[in-house]
Amino acid sequence: MHCVKDMKNFYIVPEPKHLEFDGTWYDFDGFQNFPEFLAKEFSVAKGSWIIEKSSGMGTGLRIEKGVVRIWGDERIAYATILQLVLQGRDKLPSVRVVEEFRYAFRGFHLDVARGGVPTVDALKKLLKWLYLLKYNYLALYLEDLFPWEKYRDIGVVRGRYSRDELKEVIEYGKKLGVEVIPSLELLGHMENILVLPPYRKYSEWHNPREGVLDASDEEARNFAKELLQEVVEFFPSQYIHIGGDETWALGRGRSLDKTNTFRGPEIYEKHMKMLIDVVKSYGKKPMLWGDMITASYLKESEKEIWRKILESKIWREAIIVNWDYTPSPVEHFKHSIRVIGDRGLKQIIAPGLWNWSRFYPDFLTALENLRNFFEAAKNDSSVEGFLITAWGDDGSECLFQYLYPLILAAMEIAEGVGKWEEKWLALTGESREVLEIRKWFGKIFSAKDEYWTRWGFWLPKHIALKTEDMKIAKMYLDKSVVDSMRREIEEVVKMAELINLPKELEFVKEFYKLVLKVLDGRETASDYIALAKMYIELWLSERKPQGLETVVGKFWRAAGVTEMERSLLSKPH
Repeated sequence: MHCVKDMKNFYIVPEPKHLEFDGTWYDFDGFQNFPEFLAKEFSVAKGSWIIEKSSGMGTGLRIEKGVVRIWGDERIAYATILQLVLQGRDKLPSVRVVEEFRYAFRGFHLDVARGGVPTVDALKKLLKWLYLLKYNYLALYLEDLFPWEKYRDIGVVRGRYSRDELKEVIEYGKKLGVEVIPSLELLGHMENILVLPPYRKYSEWHNPREGVLDASDEEARNFAKELLQEVVEFFPSQYIHIGGDETWALGRGRSLDKTNTFRGPEIYEKHMKMLIDVVKSYGKKPMLWGDMITASYLKESEKEIWRKILESKIWREAIIVNWDYTPSPVEHFKHSIRVIGDRGLKQIIAPGLWNWSRFYPDFLTALENLRNFFEAAKNDSSVEGFLITAWGDDGSECLFQYLYPLILAAMEIAEGVGKWEEKWLALTGESREVLEIRKWFGKIFSAKDEYWTRWGFWLPKHIALKTEDMKIAKMYLDKSVVDSMRREIEEVVKMAELINLPKELEFVKEFYKLVLKVLDGRETASDYIALAKMYIELWLSERKPQGLETVVGKFWRAAGVTEMERSLLSKPH
């Protein structure tokens, strides 16, 4: 068997605790006994090499000529082998690797309910990526998309999953060692259920689109209980996420009418206790969002009212998911973690990938949030893990495939040394030029330094799609802000025009070109239609068709507005 010295570098995600490499590379033709499922899914060839199980400290592997010796957590060891096979192709390095993880819970949380419902194949592709990067949990934010048998009308028109689809995804994750967890909403964010005629009576607010359940009502509480029970009985996962975030309207509608007294925190605690007890009765572990019990995003006048329930003993029976997506300093996150940890509560932290309300992630803000949150958490014993979140507000315009670099970056920041770019190039084979364009696209009108004014408002989208919000923004937006954004776009488009981009990035380039056209008054209806066609193809490559009409409708509306503007300009005054 031929071997060479100093062929090239290689990378492991996340950076291992210990790595020894003597510069030797061995010829590699495949394995005799690699796990059949992994070999099939990752296209590992049959060959003369063998895997031998050994013993050692922690989890690790040792590659010698023709043999790979592994010990500890085999799932981790096999993922590392796959990373090396992907990079070396027909070579493997003479290396000894020891891996150790700070966090036992390493999860990714995907919103599949706000408009973009990923296909089974798309979820399998994601699970493969998560496994390769050594995540061990995938939470699916379902809202109304679980196939309840007792309530068969819920989610039907929005592309809900069938039981067979979910079983296929769960089983696939199990084979990879990635547990699929249901993430539910059973108090707030229930608008897609409460707007249905049979369930409007359970709404706290007169407008069910506000999304909060009237948890003061026994029938409404039993409704939530039944929804939860079906999900717990269906999912084999040890964790069940019961939601509980952003229930700001609780206690202000029908429940207020009954007593004329605001009882929001009291109702919240009672309802969440019921949900926690249901999960625990099945021998499982409940998780809930931490913002309401910590009063994190309430007005100052309301914070003390809500914070009283933080002292309740019931939260000790659950894992608090401490979410915070801000690009705040490390000290801010340390305080956020202490508020929960100092009360003896278990928590996992939940940074965000800033993919919501936009067509492309805000890389700068997401990376700042990740770095600072994890820096704050790394020495706090109350933090048991992390749940990286990706949300789909405003129709889930941002395609899931744009998230893959940030999913890698998150793991490397959490468990490695934070240097993710070279590892992305090594594992994907992508050119450095394309990666730089990816990053540049994610810098345009970043919220990193203007968080409070840019949360949920991505200027390129509102300019390109001629939104109602843009009409208002025009009155107050400083010209220098638009000029600065224009220069950023012009620069990145100029660079992107020189590079052969994959289809998904070609769409982003064309989107930014359309922004420039609108700023110059050169856009046409056909520009919007062409861009919509590109988007439709990309959407359908990873998602069910349901929800697509919402996003495509935005392009066609803008095309109609453009035609209207042209007609008005052509008429004599």
